[in-house]
Amino acid sequence: MTHKAIFKPLLKGIVPIVPPIARGDSLVNKTGSWRYMRPVYRNKLPPCNHSCPANEDIQGYLSLIKQERFQQAWELIRRSNPFPAVLGRVCDHPCELACNRRRFDEAVAIHNVERFLGDYGLTLPGEGKIRDRRGEKIAVIGSGPAGLSCAYHLAKMGYPVTVFEALSVPGGMLAVGIPEYCLPKEVLAAEINAIERLGIDIQTNVAIGSKQSLDDLFGQGYKAIFIATGAHKSMKLGLSGEEKDEVVDALSFLREVNLGNRVSVGDKVAVIGENNVAVNAARVAIRLGAKYVSIICRQSKIDMPNRDEEVKVAEEEGVHIVYLAAPSNILGEGRVAGLECIRMRLAEADKGRGARLTPVKGSEFVIDVDTVITAVGRTPDLTLINHELKTSPQGTLVVDAGTLATNKPGIFAGGDVTGGRATVAWAIGAGKRASVSIDRYIKGERLEVFREKTPIASFKDLNLAYFQSSPGAQISRLPVADRIKGFAEVEGGFTESVAIEETERCFSCGVCNGCDNCWLVCPDVAISRKNGEYQVNYDYCKGCGLCEEECPRGAITMEEEAKWRR
Repeated sequence: MTHKAIFKPLLKGIVPIVPPIARGDSLVNKTGSWRYMRPVYRNKLPPCNHSCPANEDIQGYLSLIKQERFQQAWELIRRSNPFPAVLGRVCDHPCELACNRRRFDEAVAIHNVERFLGDYGLTLPGEGKIRDRRGEKIAVIGSGPAGLSCAYHLAKMGYPVTVFEALSVPGGMLAVGIPEYCLPKEVLAAEINAIERLGIDIQTNVAIGSKQSLDDLFGQGYKAIFIATGAHKSMKLGLSGEEKDEVVDALSFLREVNLGNRVSVGDKVAVIGENNVAVNAARVAIRLGAKYVSIICRQSKIDMPNRDEEVKVAEEEGVHIVYLAAPSNILGEGRVAGLECIRMRLAEADKGRGARLTPVKGSEFVIDVDTVITAVGRTPDLTLINHELKTSPQGTLVVDAGTLATNKPGIFAGGDVTGGRATVAWAIGAGKRASVSIDRYIKGERLEVFREKTPIASFKDLNLAYFQSSPGAQISRLPVADRIKGFAEVEGGFTESVAIEETERCFSCGVCNGCDNCWLVCPDVAISRKNGEYQVNYDYCKGCGLCEEECPRGAITMEEEAKWRR
């Protein structure tokens, strides 16, 4: 029998011994002021929700999964993100870095739960074409995560949307920049098809700017345009020998592989860069038959901007990482015969700046390679975009940070084409924000939306006495020998039972989940529950604060109601 079942019959019908007190008798401070402190049920913002660039209600769908209400959880996540199966596989999950549970034992494996939820959604019939349609047409340029996210939300609002894609397949960098062992093609295709079923028209092999301009789109009746062309142009090293045939940029390399074209590499491959693109290029080279693959990384191991597990998996597959080294020359007459590098060291921090990397004089060394893949950064290709739009010195489109509006009315932009964090989750969130701005623009409303700031639930807000330590669930991976044979998906997903167990580890930070603790500990029997929500009878509450102290999740706040002077 639970503690609730024991105490409820005993407390039922009990009338408080202490009569209702006059408000103001709760506390007297040192100056003689009477203060009445009363408990208020006011949810705080869970840190996982706050850190999610896609603006997902993570705590909300974790709670629904825990109750085995999978369809409602899937519907909740789709309010923000039309790609849960995709994002559950490729997100860098900043939510887990922010998870309060991480300071207790291990963070909740949110991205793996999201993948489970996304895969569950692929088994559902999905949504049909939106019937209640508006008359204003919207054009979206680019079918990557930002473009399709914007199109999805606009279609849900009833707008007819046409998406123009320069490539032969929709999906942008999701389709041509992420290897299939991370993101299976059928998963991406299924979620794009679900978006198309809303009535969105996706036109591939259409490069806006080559035959028609942005002004032409307005002339065709489109009332607003969202530019989400991504950043598909690789940056150059600036080294001699970079023009050799055996030197290829990582984006082109991955694009050709993902499109199913024949791609060959030598036996010894060097990948230059320290980002996710570099790691993916190295792992793909292994699968294409390279016998020795190394990544030349300017950063130290702790500073490499990748998830630890990605680097670990790459090393398991045979990728060698050379830290604190930079390329200085590509050797060879006619063909690549080696890569000259120089050691780097962290110099003392400049005034007002962080530590900087400097080359170590006389530390040059040569790596024996016959293929070089460069992954030193990417930038948008704006040659086909109308030059009336304002650009930054970095070659990205300049937009308002809140509304994503460009300097030209009716044109908005988001995702990698505007710079920023360059992650899939960030692009998805940008697409949703742009859809809100476009809707307000069409309706003639003010673009800026005031949003009241909600306090974030911190670790110190929690009462940890009510939680027990439990390790997080682990995923399975293919054996290394099977991985490098081809492009089969490496990581396995959660089963239904494992997903439920993992959601039970969630603290539900700052959000009341109806545990009844406040009801049980209240000495004045001033708390009751009606229609699933707690209510406080302030005529009986003396403001002792015990309910706030014993709330496991920090969802109760003691607030001063009024002040009186003696």
